[in-house]
Amino acid sequence: MKKAPPLSSTSPPIQFRFNKKTLGVFPLAQGPRFVAADIAKLLKYRDETALQTALGKKAGCLLTPASGPALLTLSETELRDVLRTCGKPQAQQLQGWLDDTLLPILRKGTHADQDKLQLAYALAGEAARQVGQAVWESVLAGEADWQQSRWLISLHYQMEQGQRRPSGKTMALQAEVSTLTALADGVAQAGPLPVSTRELVKLAAACHLRLAERMQKQALRA
Repeated sequence: MKKAPPLSSTSPPIQFRFNKKTLGVFPLAQGPRFVAADIAKLLKYRDETALQTALGKKAGCLLTPASGPALLTLSETELRDVLRTCGKPQAQQLQGWLDDTLLPILRKGTHADQDKLQLAYALAGEAARQVGQAVWESVLAGEADWQQSRWLISLHYQMEQGQRRPSGKTMALQAEVSTLTALADGVAQAGPLPVSTRELVKLAAACHLRLAERMQKQALRA
């Protein structure tokens, strides 16, 4: 069998999370390449050499990233082969995640740069985590209306320092979410508003107070 030529990438691998472990993927034009060492950890092999042995051949191809040593990587076909034949209990779960989540993300992001693809994946996963946590806490708290609840998701992410610890807020069933511009437009337009006169007066008073404070600060600077 002819050995595949070495590959290279101008960017580091995109880091995906599965079962609290990292899977590095290079989304190359000829198809994604999966870091063999990460696959070995996910399937609980001793190392990538043991993973190759499970395939019955010296599978994989070295890929040189933007920085650091060359990494042994597997193609999608090679990864599917090991998932099909390894007999590991984690293989079926990983196969489902590969088909239902990871590959669709990679295929949709083929023409996107790696930073944008990594950001989209991280934020989507964080949104799911926040909603899941909100539902979990609502059900355990015994809240009667948890099935009709809505949640406001707050996302924060820094590419240089990694993901911040985000927060999610549970909203009341009758709550309205709007930008400040849309709120001003809605108040100014004729027609009914889902607020009382008292609430409008309170909002107007708060706006006048904040505006007066800002004008005073500007006058002191002048």
